[in-house]
Amino acid sequence: MDFSLERAQRVRFWAEDARVRSIIENVADGVVGIDAEGYVELFNPAAERLFGYAAGEVMGHNVKLLMPPQYSEHHDAYLERYLSTGEARIIGSGREVVGRRKNGSTFPMYLSVGDVTVPELRGFIGIVHDLTEQKAAEQKLAQARELLQSIIDSIPSALVAVDGQGRVTHWNRTAAREGAIDPEAAIGRPFAELFPLLQTHMDPLRQAVADCRPLKCERLPVPTGTDTRYVDVMVYPLVHDSGGSVVRIDDVTERVRIEEMMVQTEKMMSVGGLAAGMAHEINNPLGIVAQGCQNLQRRLSKDIPENRAVADELGLDLDVLGEYLARRGIIRFFAGMREATARASRIVSDMLAYSRRSASSFVPIHLNELIDTVLRLAGHDYDLRKSYDFRRIHISREMTGASDEVYCDEMAIEQVLLNLMRNAAQAMASSASLQSPEIQLRVADEGSRVRVEVADNGPGMSEDVSRRLFEPFFTTKPAGVGTGLGLSVAYFIVTEQHRGTIEVETAPGRGTRFIVRLPREGRPYGSGNSGGR
Repeated sequence: MDFSLERAQRVRFWAEDARVRSIIENVADGVVGIDAEGYVELFNPAAERLFGYAAGEVMGHNVKLLMPPQYSEHHDAYLERYLSTGEARIIGSGREVVGRRKNGSTFPMYLSVGDVTVPELRGFIGIVHDLTEQKAAEQKLAQARELLQSIIDSIPSALVAVDGQGRVTHWNRTAAREGAIDPEAAIGRPFAELFPLLQTHMDPLRQAVADCRPLKCERLPVPTGTDTRYVDVMVYPLVHDSGGSVVRIDDVTERVRIEEMMVQTEKMMSVGGLAAGMAHEINNPLGIVAQGCQNLQRRLSKDIPENRAVADELGLDLDVLGEYLARRGIIRFFAGMREATARASRIVSDMLAYSRRSASSFVPIHLNELIDTVLRLAGHDYDLRKSYDFRRIHISREMTGASDEVYCDEMAIEQVLLNLMRNAAQAMASSASLQSPEIQLRVADEGSRVRVEVADNGPGMSEDVSRRLFEPFFTTKPAGVGTGLGLSVAYFIVTEQHRGTIEVETAPGRGTRFIVRLPREGRPYGSGNSGGR
């Protein structure tokens, strides 16, 4: 569009004052002046550098030339509405917009627009500040923040940054899960409100944050309904002068339970070693007693010539003596003593066999014979404190099918069944209303597999408990009674070591039934697809 004389005069007006012209030409930001119709009448050197146009290429053209389409298509309507109604959207203030260069590229800018009304001119002047470097710096800062947040979110510990008053300023994803609140909602709230489970331990934490000193609290018990968790809490003062600290919370429940289990295992190993030594020592006097009973019976027998010879020398009638011993029950006492010593010897042998754990060895066994051994071991297992005694539990057995033979690690399966029996006994002992405790053992031939069932008529379990039954360290028993590892070990032995299955059927008030299925042709753990030996 060609300049008219009137427009040329107005352009001269913009730069008529030498001082104003000097300011406009040397200011760091772009300055663009337009008339009431939107045509450019002022374009300083800074604007030339920003937009890539020489002033002569822009003068007399609509300022929409410097705008991308999303702005240019509405510009005339905005300008017309302002002139007719005085309703301003950007005029008289400023905002971030996008500018368009001569080469078609765009850049972020902050545009401030002022209304110029003098007798010679009605127009507008805009100050354009390039935001390219600022936006790039903001983007880098945002990326750095995202990277930092990603790093702390990747840490499994709960990390919470607090100011000197204990109010949350930052926290990671793990802390958000522990606090059960959105990160945005947590900012500015007191740390103590977001972790109510730590209330009983909060005083030393608050004091450490207020004093900007480090603090380490280990194995703090945290009650969670029916269970107890353990956490380590550490406070690290921030190094800058504004104060504040980072609180780190680690769930160490599993570590604590493993440590307790290791201590218990060490105790049991010591007891096992002591029991093995005692068993050998007990065997010796048992042998002497058994041999003494046998010799007594032999020396009193009237069928042995040497006995009759000595009796004749002494004038003793062995028939009369035998009648006396029979009537007084002495012969029965001898038989009872021999039976008791044989039973004691068998108990010692079973315990020694059970304690001598060797490397996994898969051999063909008959499950009913293995159950015989398990029942003998269980028969010696009683606990007066927990009021259970296998000798007071009615045990019934049933076998269906042609064969109970499986190829397995005998000691491992023995451990599984003994553990299931003990669990059943303890469960029934916990039911005060149960008058006649009973365990049912069933072995069934299922062709390629053999099924073993251990069922009790105890109190049963809820669905929530039965769902977690095979999890490591999960237990419903009181502290100090169980480690929560028995069933998880049984699950591993059956499913991983023997490629079988173990499941539970239970309901409150209806007892519990464990069902173990073992492949008849088992493969040792880690043997791949190869058959057993």
